[in-house]
Amino acid sequence: MNVYISRGYTLVEMMIGMTVSLVVLASSIALFSVNTSIGSQQLQSDFLDTHLNSLAANMKREISRAGFCYDCTSANPFIIEGGAGGTSSILIDDSATQLEGICIRFAYNHDKRSGAATYGKDDAKGYRLGTDPDGNSVIEIYENWKGLDNWNCSSDSSGGGLSGYWRDMTYERIVIDALSFKKSSFVSVGGSTNTLQSVEVTITASLKADPTMTDTVVFSVSIPNVDG
Repeated sequence: MNVYISRGYTLVEMMIGMTVSLVVLASSIALFSVNTSIGSQQLQSDFLDTHLNSLAANMKREISRAGFCYDCTSANPFIIEGGAGGTSSILIDDSATQLEGICIRFAYNHDKRSGAATYGKDDAKGYRLGTDPDGNSVIEIYENWKGLDNWNCSSDSSGGGLSGYWRDMTYERIVIDALSFKKSSFVSVGGSTNTLQSVEVTITASLKADPTMTDTVVFSVSIPNVDG
């Protein structure tokens, strides 16, 4: 009669098994860590891309209305004068002739009122590169509630006196690394005396928590309203 004697693992076998198990476990943890890191980076990238495009969409919608008068029959009061003279539906750094800068101003008949002879405080618009109280670069939007004395690209945004009309519109977790507005040359439309302008806007932003995570959006805005 054959007798089978059951025996346990030797110490060497147990040590080999434990070593293999530890190697497999370490590899699994490392793979999980890599996947988690990649996933987190993708989420951060998606967040930056989404909010940057949201800023761009809002700006494009507003800038495209520059010079809109609704029912002008003669002179268009929403074609505004630059600081150094000349008129245009858009001013770059307060100039009607400058082609590129970090600030844009314009006006349009925001409530489609009839017979508008001039623009008011609610018609005055603008975007510029500014700085928040922490020293971070941001995009500021012009929001007026009183007069137009400070409607210019260089007015203070600290909130005192006639300043404080430029408001930070940037998401808290984002830093604006660069902002530029570039106006095209005037182009004749269909051989008429009307002119068409186009503005190319470039925004580069990064995450406050990770400055190496950057993104850039570039878009063009056609402005069909004639210049003065």
